[in-house]
Amino acid sequence: MGATDEEGGREASAERVPWTGEERRAGARARERAADARDVTADARSASADARELEADVRQLDTDAQLLDAETRTRDADDRAVEAEVRLAEANVHIQLAKEHLVAAAAQAAQADHKAEDAERLMSFADDQLVVAAAKLAEATSDSEEYQRALYHYTQLVRHRIVNPLQVIVGVAQTLRMRPDLPADERLAMLDAVVAQADVLERVCLAPKIMHPSERGLDPVPALQQRAVA
Repeated sequence: MGATDEEGGREASAERVPWTGEERRAGARARERAADARDVTADARSASADARELEADVRQLDTDAQLLDAETRTRDADDRAVEAEVRLAEANVHIQLAKEHLVAAAAQAAQADHKAEDAERLMSFADDQLVVAAAKLAEATSDSEEYQRALYHYTQLVRHRIVNPLQVIVGVAQTLRMRPDLPADERLAMLDAVVAQADVLERVCLAPKIMHPSERGLDPVPALQQRAVA
């Protein structure tokens, strides 16, 4: 059976008509067009990869802008803490003034009875200064503690949310830098992972509200009481 098939194959080969020159040229042109089509497909994939890389860069820039905004908020909290320290200094000044008035009042009361009324006024003024100083000291202490607490909670919140996305982004970036010969589909998959983690940073990492049960113990927004301006 096998010998018969082999003989039939040889007969078919013998009967096959050789290609003409035009057929060979047509076949060459067809192969050239197929090669051109493959080149066009490769160029399209390369352009798509470049577009994805550009989109990832844009998202990274947006994430950097949001991180800069977070740093601005942190600096604002620091500025308010400095204001609280200034209030503490003002309170100390008022306390010192009150002490001086008390000393002056005591000296005048000891010098003459007819100056008792003046001494009482000075003592009343000193008492008022003490009340104002105590109020300013309480406000400054409360504001300073609240800003420090909120800043600490906000820092913990950002650290908790930013670690995993940054680890993924850094790992992918290092791999792309060390492996420039990666296939296009693998590069695209890794860039998609970077874009996905950038979305995580954009959507949740900088949001001040609580998003996970493990964050319920954090409150990054300072709760300050509205006070009437004297």
